[in-house]
Amino acid sequence: MAERFIDLDYQRTYAEVADIKRKWLDVPYMDGARHTLDIYLPNEERETYPVIIDIFGGGLCFGDKSSHKLEPALRLLRNNGYAVVSMDYSLLADAPFPTQIYEVKAVIRYVRAHATNYQLNPDAIALMGESSGAQLAVTTAATHAVGAMERDDFGEDPDVSEDVQAVIAMYGPYDFDKFVEQFAEAGITSKYPETGTAESFQGQLFGKQAPKDVPELVKKANPVTYFSAKMPPILAMVGRADPVVPYQQTVNMMEAARKAIGKDKTPYYIVEDGVHGPDDYMGATLTQVKADFLEKWLKEQHV
Repeated sequence: MAERFIDLDYQRTYAEVADIKRKWLDVPYMDGARHTLDIYLPNEERETYPVIIDIFGGGLCFGDKSSHKLEPALRLLRNNGYAVVSMDYSLLADAPFPTQIYEVKAVIRYVRAHATNYQLNPDAIALMGESSGAQLAVTTAATHAVGAMERDDFGEDPDVSEDVQAVIAMYGPYDFDKFVEQFAEAGITSKYPETGTAESFQGQLFGKQAPKDVPELVKKANPVTYFSAKMPPILAMVGRADPVVPYQQTVNMMEAARKAIGKDKTPYYIVEDGVHGPDDYMGATLTQVKADFLEKWLKEQHV
């Protein structure tokens, strides 16, 4: 039998950042373990830089800041002049969901409050996440827009805005109780045979309970629950051949977003042979798609 997701032998990896001249590592954004972030600036000098806050994925069970999963964001740093912030957050073994949402919001406040210290533009901030990081990114933006999942005692500067101007979401999970039926519909065999059970990474999110048994918790974790006309634009990417998260999760989420904020603000791309992980979504074409989206919605004045 295939290995369960929660039994994977996680090995930390590191992003290639030796060429980046200006960086601040392990900056605490609040007290406590796994509450630090790394800040990277482009080598090209400007007065201020638009900001991408990157959120890694790993089922909320594994992962660290500044891993290889940061590479898509770093391409936007090198090619398009974006500052990149890579944050750590609590894993489910240490704190239940939605603690991670409170932590992302604390990072947004920290970045905005300390923007002048790092030449960041506080009015041009985007969230970018992959896999479970995409769910955190979209849920953070959507809940903030309607005043849900707020804990200003997490982190500093409680009076600072948690607004973001755009979100990029890659192959994220959103409909946690629909994995089995969506894989069947797509003709895809799940990489992890425990999918849909209490042992799955979906089940871990709900305190080791099968998603079908906890519909209210499933609804709470789905960002669509909080969609409104007030939320920022979202760009999404997903692979039709993804064996970890069904591609329909992204399609359904984005169709709901289009109903809330319109088609112009909600482009999404399906990579026909794309699977799970950054590699299929960081080539030159899709990197430029991300850059064009951010340029349009962050309205950064490049100085």
